[in-house]
Amino acid sequence: MPFNDSTTPARATLILGTAGHIDHGKSTLVKALTGTDPDRLPEERRRGMTIELGFAHLDVTDGTTSFRFGIVDVPGHEKFVRTMVSGATGIDVAILVVAADDGWMPQTQEHADILDLLGVERGIVAITKSDAVPAERLVAVLAEIKERASKSIIASWPVLETSAKANSGIDALRSALARIAMTLHQRHVSSVFRLAVDRVFTVHGRGTVATGSVLSGQVSPGDELEILPAAVVCKVREVQTHDKMVAAAASGQRAALNLTGIDRDSIERGMDLVTPGYLAASRYVDARVRLLSTVDAPLKSHRRVRVLIGTTEAMATLVVIGADAIRPGDDAFVQLRVHRPIVAGFRQRFILRDETAARTMGGGTVIRPQARRVRAMLAETIQSFERAASEDAHIRLADAIRESGFNAATDLQLAGRIGVEPHKISSLLEALASEHALAEIKNLRVHRDTLSTMLDRSATMLKRYHASRPNEPGMQRDKFIGWIAARSAPDLGKPLLVELESRGTLVARGPYLAHQEFSPAMSIEDELAMNEVFAEIEAAGFDPPEWQKLRAICSLSRQRAKSLSDIAKTDPRLVSFALGYFIATSAMERFRAIVADLGAKGRRFRLADVRDRSGQSRRVVQPLLEHLDRTGFTKRVGDERILR
Repeated sequence: MPFNDSTTPARATLILGTAGHIDHGKSTLVKALTGTDPDRLPEERRRGMTIELGFAHLDVTDGTTSFRFGIVDVPGHEKFVRTMVSGATGIDVAILVVAADDGWMPQTQEHADILDLLGVERGIVAITKSDAVPAERLVAVLAEIKERASKSIIASWPVLETSAKANSGIDALRSALARIAMTLHQRHVSSVFRLAVDRVFTVHGRGTVATGSVLSGQVSPGDELEILPAAVVCKVREVQTHDKMVAAAASGQRAALNLTGIDRDSIERGMDLVTPGYLAASRYVDARVRLLSTVDAPLKSHRRVRVLIGTTEAMATLVVIGADAIRPGDDAFVQLRVHRPIVAGFRQRFILRDETAARTMGGGTVIRPQARRVRAMLAETIQSFERAASEDAHIRLADAIRESGFNAATDLQLAGRIGVEPHKISSLLEALASEHALAEIKNLRVHRDTLSTMLDRSATMLKRYHASRPNEPGMQRDKFIGWIAARSAPDLGKPLLVELESRGTLVARGPYLAHQEFSPAMSIEDELAMNEVFAEIEAAGFDPPEWQKLRAICSLSRQRAKSLSDIAKTDPRLVSFALGYFIATSAMERFRAIVADLGAKGRRFRLADVRDRSGQSRRVVQPLLEHLDRTGFTKRVGDERILR
């Protein structure tokens, strides 16, 4: 596609695609309509067969309004169905071509099925070569078309007789296209751009050029775009539609983009050019699939299939949600476990073919462009798919945040996942927040269900830990924090621990954490020894003896003293306030009361004030005050302290 400096006058634009069996005259009909031969390759002209996508444009008018159709001519051979689907991506109107001499053929049926599955609602059935058969043959072909199309979207399309050779019916076809164009509303111009790349080439002196149908948004020179799934950012140097330089190309148009910052080998058919950050490639795509009624057997779960989406084709394992198979004519939720990452958009249509690419089996609609591997038969999985497919964007957003877990998603990413304009996300989030559906942990927005599930899992894990180690005082704090962080996010271990403590689910006992319901198992001998130790500590009040001295007082061996020390850290009657020192909880509460009284109404106080009020020495008071500082009861300000 050469670049030049002319301009295209503004007018309504639509994309028209051809479809039909090989050698039924699609390219010849396009040439008769437009004067342009869409078969551009020498091999195509030599063999008289379309191999690659061909392009042309057609201007029509209804007498008052002008329309421009960008035409995509597709191959009709069964070996090129992938190319046909690529060409059908993003079309507004289709012409299904049926030759009068051959009638409705196998690829006619497959192309008709594909148009139906892709949701192409408007079109025309053009009978070509009408001058080459007698009148009774035309009557028979008309009857056959009506019968074959009766159960599809094509049943409502007008049927026109044409002959490119005799130039008959061509003007009627143009008029019919103009009438259809009048009934089609202009596409909403999204703030998000997306183009499915169907051709890439290099122009000498200009660099890489990518062409395709604009699926949404608009693009102008200077815009930055992301190439997916490669995740490479490039810039648009120039934009053309139908060989004309333009200031912008929008949805409903064919476009050629001259790109900078990318070489020819880094982009190919099947990739997408999108607004950076809106979409991402994924190996898991959730969808609703419909199996054609003409398929001769159910489609079993975990079967390998070919997925044709946009301009790409990929192998995938199809997992049926909540069932073992899909019966012919039925639809079901599925997860596509794609063998390589692909790019999909919310509610984007796609085609399913069998593993050998011998036939089209059905098609579907994307409900989660980026998903995670699921357990197909769980009731909650089915419920989550229903939420993702909801017509209510509010429900879809809640589901998308829930599915994101602890992985932060930007507003732009959320918009891409649920198929709304990015500016609508803020108001939807406000509605969810007002319903208390969201929680914020260290500036991360998560769903309440996600938080509750994580906290429940943490508590359950701690119970299992206690069950396997009944004699231990609990789990080391750092180990517990690491376990949570590994299952949420690297910096969320401590905040989630604080949440668990605030809910009273677990208690901190020195360097250990234990479930509130847990008490370490003790022998009768240990229990008697622990009671003796506690009696000594309680009797000492604010000045308990060091643990090593308690060992001597109670005649404990070194090993037994170490075991009882660990147990003491979990004993609710004791508080470990310094290394090797325990105080009775009742004594610590009395000490806290003294400090609270001194610091009441924001008053500042010194260590000496606590010493005098408690009647203890500095040696006794200082480690107790430092413990209150560490636990957040007091805060030291120079030589003074205040209550927090």
